[in-house]
Amino acid sequence: MLDDLRRSQKVIIYIVAIIFVFGMGAVGIAELFRTKPYLGKVAGKKITPEMYQSKIQEVTMRHMEDNPDKPIDDGTRRQIQDSAWHELVEGILWDTQVKKHKIKVKESDILTELQNNPPEDIMHFEALQTNGRFDHSKYLQALKNDPYFFIALEEYVKSYLPRKRLQDKIKSDSGVTIDSLRAEYMKDNDKVIGKMIFFDYNTITDVLAEDEEIQKYYDDNKEEEYKKGAASRMQFLAFETKPSEEDNLEVLKEAQLVRDRAAKGEDFATLAMDYSDDPGSAQNGGSLGVFGKGQMVPEFEEAAFSLAPGEISEPVKSDFGYHIILSEGLVSSPGEEPQVKASHILFRVEASSKTKADIEDKALEVQKQLKKKSVEEIAKELEMDVMDSDWVLRDATYISGIGQHPVLINWMKKAKKGHVSDVVVDQQNRFIVGKITENVKKHYEDFDKVRLRIKFELEKETKIAKAKEEADKFAARHDKDEWFELAEEEGWKVYDLKNFKRGNSAPGIGVSEIFANSALALNEGEMTDVIHEEKGSYVIFAETRERPDMSGFEEDTKLQEELRDRLENKAFGRWYQEMRENAKIEDNRAQFGY
Repeated sequence: MLDDLRRSQKVIIYIVAIIFVFGMGAVGIAELFRTKPYLGKVAGKKITPEMYQSKIQEVTMRHMEDNPDKPIDDGTRRQIQDSAWHELVEGILWDTQVKKHKIKVKESDILTELQNNPPEDIMHFEALQTNGRFDHSKYLQALKNDPYFFIALEEYVKSYLPRKRLQDKIKSDSGVTIDSLRAEYMKDNDKVIGKMIFFDYNTITDVLAEDEEIQKYYDDNKEEEYKKGAASRMQFLAFETKPSEEDNLEVLKEAQLVRDRAAKGEDFATLAMDYSDDPGSAQNGGSLGVFGKGQMVPEFEEAAFSLAPGEISEPVKSDFGYHIILSEGLVSSPGEEPQVKASHILFRVEASSKTKADIEDKALEVQKQLKKKSVEEIAKELEMDVMDSDWVLRDATYISGIGQHPVLINWMKKAKKGHVSDVVVDQQNRFIVGKITENVKKHYEDFDKVRLRIKFELEKETKIAKAKEEADKFAARHDKDEWFELAEEEGWKVYDLKNFKRGNSAPGIGVSEIFANSALALNEGEMTDVIHEEKGSYVIFAETRERPDMSGFEEDTKLQEELRDRLENKAFGRWYQEMRENAKIEDNRAQFGY
């Protein structure tokens, strides 16, 4: 039983082993590299390249454990690197906060937690169950008899218990009172079921904001609405890592060799399992099952339907790579759309290491030239497009045209006008090199970027005003008890309100305190007059009302605990978000080639 248990919880043992090795290694590394450069800094604690590499190895092995049949390509490798960085940063931030809040965990606390609160995954191990249910006595026996199991779980508890204690402290300090619970309960249980008329301003089409009006609005509101904080901007070139002709020929050569082996009688399914880059079909011997026309890419489809039963195609090129196709024959009946049963072996064409190195060398050469030339000059020479990052604010997480790239964003914050970036790789596997065009303490959003937004808002404002006039005319023309009967006939929208409560979004209006106050002020069978607000005009009718049972709430301690848990979790979420946003994080990975 204990051998089965050890095999079942290999993931936990693995994680603990990594933590142990990482911890031991860090001690020696700290002495070795005390005066050497650091890769990053979080809350004053340095992250060395060695710490980062250890974490990358840990995350890589976890990925391989979870995806045994999936190869690690460049994109996955970058995701692993980012995950490793994120885990290091999060770990340091948690440890810093644990220390700041003076959270102490004794050995007796760890033992108590270990004995009384086993991890949920452990509870699903068959070796620890009786009649399909977790058996706590078997769990305690395993802790007693299996030292490996005990050590693994002990290290696991040591890692999470201080954080759990910190979370509990933040939640308990959140100031949730019985009055807070009452307010939350009232919000959840004060509801309207009914309908509303929305005088939809989008039905008004004869409104057009002129260019002069748009420009005037921008000029008049430039300081208040379009003035932003410190930001940087750069022009950059993106070098795509496309396979070279040589890469294509190498893959074609490999595909041809495997095709020849299959044609000479080697088992196609075995070859597919050994060589195919399509993991979905490879594990089934390359089988794609039965498919009709229009279900595959044209090149593949044309070849598959042209083969005789048992025939193996020459390598067929598609956007996915080179395919070797084995036809198992047409399977459609007379009068039906033709279908074929086939298998394939896929050889993906990717940029080789040499090709990537050549492209990187090209980017590095451009990096040198950018110190003397403009981006436009080099782009013209290379027949490339100049790309613009747009303004990147100090708290930005995204660069236009590139996406998320913390390393490049951190560099842009510090770099002065004219500075040239290191060559970095983005999420699209492109080599990027940029040059700062602006680094200012304040900037204004470009008029061309906000022009359409201003146009939309000006036109919307005019439409809402016209819809208000039309709503008042509608109300004046008809008796109030006819409004809902006649609204749709005159082109206005009638929506159902189902269990509407404060904080809900109203059709056409969105979340509105004015709407909520008006709806929840109604009794059953009552209707509002026409209500105007900046979001639009509407009428609300309450068919039924559900009101909070406060006496029942006062007696329901279980409900009170659920609400308390909800509010405390929200408070913890706010604390964590604020802590994360205020964290001082220095990311120098680009200097180390990441």
